[in-house]
Amino acid sequence: MFKLQQQLLKSKAARLLAVHIVTTRNKGKSTAGVDRLILTKPDQKYTLAMNLLLNGKALPIRRVWIPKPGKDEKRPLGIPTIEDRAKQALAKLALEPQWEGKLEANSYGFRPGRSCHDAIEAIFLQLRHDTPKLVYDADIRKCFDKINHDALLNKLNTFPLMKRQIRAWLQAGVMEVYANEPKEQGVIPKTTEGTPQGGLISPLLANIALHGLELHLKKFVETQPKPYPSANRGTAAKRKAMGIIRYADDFVLIHPNKEILENCIIETEKWLKRIGLEINEQKSKLRDSREGFLFLGFQIILARKKTVGRYKVKITPSTQKRKLFLQNIRNVIQNNKSNSAYNLVRILRPKIIGWANYYRFCECKNVFSYMTDRIFRKLRAWAFRRSRKGRLYWKQKYFPSGNTYSFKGAVHKDNWILVGETKTKHGKVVQNFLPHMVWVPSEKFVKVKGRESPYSRNSYWILRSSKYTKWLPTRVGNLFRKQKGKCPYCGEMFDYFKDMQNWEVDHIIPKSQGGLDQYNNLQLLHKVCHVKKTNDDLIKYGQP
Repeated sequence: MFKLQQQLLKSKAARLLAVHIVTTRNKGKSTAGVDRLILTKPDQKYTLAMNLLLNGKALPIRRVWIPKPGKDEKRPLGIPTIEDRAKQALAKLALEPQWEGKLEANSYGFRPGRSCHDAIEAIFLQLRHDTPKLVYDADIRKCFDKINHDALLNKLNTFPLMKRQIRAWLQAGVMEVYANEPKEQGVIPKTTEGTPQGGLISPLLANIALHGLELHLKKFVETQPKPYPSANRGTAAKRKAMGIIRYADDFVLIHPNKEILENCIIETEKWLKRIGLEINEQKSKLRDSREGFLFLGFQIILARKKTVGRYKVKITPSTQKRKLFLQNIRNVIQNNKSNSAYNLVRILRPKIIGWANYYRFCECKNVFSYMTDRIFRKLRAWAFRRSRKGRLYWKQKYFPSGNTYSFKGAVHKDNWILVGETKTKHGKVVQNFLPHMVWVPSEKFVKVKGRESPYSRNSYWILRSSKYTKWLPTRVGNLFRKQKGKCPYCGEMFDYFKDMQNWEVDHIIPKSQGGLDQYNNLQLLHKVCHVKKTNDDLIKYGQP
């Protein structure tokens, strides 16, 4: 394993990819570290890539304070230099595949192919058994700032150069100013604990530090009494009754027995203490699942259905998130009173659809209906703020009647849809419209399977959901799923890590023979298979 990682670190392709990640893909590509250096020109990026290597050294990070969403307090954000960011990206390329094969099944934060919805679905699966359970909703106090360096490096268990490099990043020191500005102190103090928030490798290091908590608690409950009187005496029943779902530094413990869960909380505190962490008592609470709790923006409660006399897990968008979102929409509308409808739709559409897409994997229909009504009222006030020409004129201008709108494969007819128009440079009139949030349908989310990793050499990640094929061309991704990852010519499975550059779309009936460019006449083939199939077509249709 270490030899493969060392080879990757020396690879020209890996170094170019690392520089590309931090100078082109990353949103913070225009934010400078203490050296004030930003790379924008191709020759600068290429020079950095060719000189990039891990050397066990790191420059101090620049600290800025950013507000927490919806709160008055701020949190520190550490900004490494562009060279250190590229080195971190390179180190992550080597470390992440190794640790993705080790990390626990119910760890979901800052991991490729895993999301908040996986964590919420895991909670649903733990609570759905028509039995009230106790939930400990926990938060780790200043997780990124308090991790013990020695404990983290010992758990990392990597080769010496990587260990020296990561230690250098952890102890790089923090500056509130740029390097060429006057400093209050002549010496920059080294950081003795924590991983700086803002580094590319920091989330991975935090996951490594917290790795093992789930397994430790599963083993601990084996020593405890039965979770409930009718349970089996074996260890399998005890382990199954204990649920731990972690997303970054937030996690929940679920168990039907209060005494056992309290013992697990004490054991968790002991385990966290080994890596220099502690639970935030103010943000953590033990409660009955029937009281409900908040996690990742969702309100989760075990409600009793009177009609059937059974408990049901009810998951909805939290009230606080609804209020914050409506306030955000209100601010946008207020700040764009003189803007055109076209630009207002352009600003609002990604916000509304993005919020709806996040919450569509829960019982959201009533909430979306309510939010649609509140947003519509604000938009109507924006359109009717003018007094001349009358409201009927402005209604028809901004909310034309009799139109139909296509959205997510469905056709909607509505007389109160905000429509904007603008002219291009060539004088062509283009339109856009603001879809109602209620048009976004509720969907069932399928949780990631066990400890599956995107680095596994199989097609699981493409087949489980269309969102994992967003990096593929639309037509290729659709054909891949339709064919269930198999080439119809040779019958072998596609290996998207090995030969995804060698896939080609083929017309079953060639276009020269009247074949249409439609999905029912398309298939995805290996490049070699495509050549063979073309030769077969030449013989079949008698073409020279």
